[in-house]
Amino acid sequence: MNILTLTSSYPSGSGDPRGAFVATSVAQLREAGHHVEIGQLHFTAEESILERLRRRPWQAPEFAARTLKALRNIRDYDRVVCHWAWPFPQLALLRGVPKEKIRIWCHGSGLRLLHGSGLETLIPQASTAIVAEHQRRLLPSRLQKSAPVIPAPIAPKFPRHSGPVDKKIIFIGRLTWNKGADLLPGILDLLPGWQAMVVGWGALAPKLQADPRIQWLGALPSPEWTEHVGRGVAVIPSRVPEGAPLVLREFRSLGLPVVARDLRGLREPIQSNGLGALVRSDRPREWAKACEHVQTWRLPEWQATCHASAWRQFVVNDHDAIHHKNGAHPGS
Repeated sequence: MNILTLTSSYPSGSGDPRGAFVATSVAQLREAGHHVEIGQLHFTAEESILERLRRRPWQAPEFAARTLKALRNIRDYDRVVCHWAWPFPQLALLRGVPKEKIRIWCHGSGLRLLHGSGLETLIPQASTAIVAEHQRRLLPSRLQKSAPVIPAPIAPKFPRHSGPVDKKIIFIGRLTWNKGADLLPGILDLLPGWQAMVVGWGALAPKLQADPRIQWLGALPSPEWTEHVGRGVAVIPSRVPEGAPLVLREFRSLGLPVVARDLRGLREPIQSNGLGALVRSDRPREWAKACEHVQTWRLPEWQATCHASAWRQFVVNDHDAIHHKNGAHPGS
């Protein structure tokens, strides 16, 4: 099968974690014998489509025109796999791709931008995957029952920790304002004797690297970074709503307490599973107090177990459903 995968992020090399979930799916499809090409469409390497359009919505027509031009041969593919509920599926339709050829991975941030605006009706009637059950309600009603749930994949080998963690902040993610990486120096100012370990890539990397209290490891793929960060308080200060972030599941598998922004997608699993604390503001003092509070926690043993079953299910779904009689799987 000849497949085109459309995405706004994809690893540029073995050490680049951007779009790792997309790369995993692509690798599995290729191993199954399919020809897969990547259509990576973004404004800049530093900024995702969603981040740019939030700040400069007037650039949407320019992006759409440029993308349509780049997709002039899109009808030649047997499958078009779209990551994000928009704008790729809609652009594929504009280029004349039949609905039955389109597969959509609906990630949380994109769904939330559409939900409640009336724009969710733009999601075409095609096979749709979401990464968490609680996101299903964000889909149009005509898709809610038919959309399969794909668990976020977690590599099966994670070190296990128990007991209090070190006085260290651990940040994993893009080093941008949207992800809240700029808060780290201010938090450390209020935590004498604490250090920070940062894994990621982005515009704020030089600033963080210049702070002697912060050890920047660069961009490391998962689970490679788990071998370097050690034990500490994991922070997720993202300023934009998250879907079901993979890194939260990884922190849970490591048995690390988490301090996260009080946003949908982070609030539910942290409150229901007792993973850590939530912060509602940008004030470093609030984040520092929360870090001190959870640093001595002893998470239950079940928190430090690896969810290898989710990883296996992800692999099985991606391999087997390619040949499903309905072509129903989003990775197919």
